[in-house]
Amino acid sequence: MKKIVIGLAAVVLLCLSVAARAEWPDKPIRILVPFPSGNSSDVSMRLLGQKLSVRLGQPIVVENRVGAGGTVGTGQAAKAAPDGYTLAMGSTGPLAIARALRPDSLPYDTARDFMVVGAVAWAPQVLVVRKDLPISSFQEFLAYGRRPDVKLNYGSPGNGTTPHLVIAQLVNETRINAEHIPFQGGTQALTSLIGGQIDFISDNVPVVQGAIAGGRVRALAVTSGTRIPSMESVPTLKELGVKDFDLQGWILLIAPKGLPETISSKLVAAVEDVMKMPDVRQRLLELGLVPMDMPRARLPGFLQSEATKWAAVVKVSGAAESTR
Repeated sequence: MKKIVIGLAAVVLLCLSVAARAEWPDKPIRILVPFPSGNSSDVSMRLLGQKLSVRLGQPIVVENRVGAGGTVGTGQAAKAAPDGYTLAMGSTGPLAIARALRPDSLPYDTARDFMVVGAVAWAPQVLVVRKDLPISSFQEFLAYGRRPDVKLNYGSPGNGTTPHLVIAQLVNETRINAEHIPFQGGTQALTSLIGGQIDFISDNVPVVQGAIAGGRVRALAVTSGTRIPSMESVPTLKELGVKDFDLQGWILLIAPKGLPETISSKLVAAVEDVMKMPDVRQRLLELGLVPMDMPRARLPGFLQSEATKWAAVVKVSGAAESTR
């Protein structure tokens, strides 16, 4: 009997040892970023990865999987095993807008395939006009744009992009006379604005901040519901009378749906801890982003609520018809 007890004890100890070794994470983790390296969203994920690596005790590798407006990398994330070793950057375009633009051709379903494990940052936009437009305020801009003899034009990085949809919604709500001119990127649209070929754009802070500071364009408003910390002097559209206007992009850390609770809870807690770090928050602000302080209870329903909101904006813009 004594030998049996000793044998059972050895088996138990062996099982506990194996379980300890297998506790997540026990190998490197990768974060798929569906956009090119070097932009603010990519840098934010690398920052998050560095901090999470220390917090979780394993290397975290950021891999850029670019293509089709972010849907290629997002689709690869959807096919990964829900084991906590493949995470991804989730953003407005691939997870909310693309679903409304081309739902039948997406290689994933946002609601079915993903879960949010961390809120990272908001990506607010700034409405800017060419410096020689004959207006000096947002109210004058509206009055000028509503004149029957005036036809404004606005640029964007492309049809169905977040900057395009934000202005399409603004045009719809304010009833100014404006035509959309798509470009092959935000830099081209900004260059045309500076050159006077178009009248206004809306884009993320990093795209327009230098031109604003240099006096080459004029900032009229921000499109988020609250002012941007890095541009406190620029009012929101809500403050300027465009009722309840609050459209901005966002950056999340997502995982394939089906992640075990033991892993997801550990991940959520780790991201929350990292997002409280002063140096992380400061770096995000320097990137033109705003740290996203989202209660844990909001995480499960965030993707669906944002998809619903942006689907309505896509419908107003007519962008879905243009992509067919």
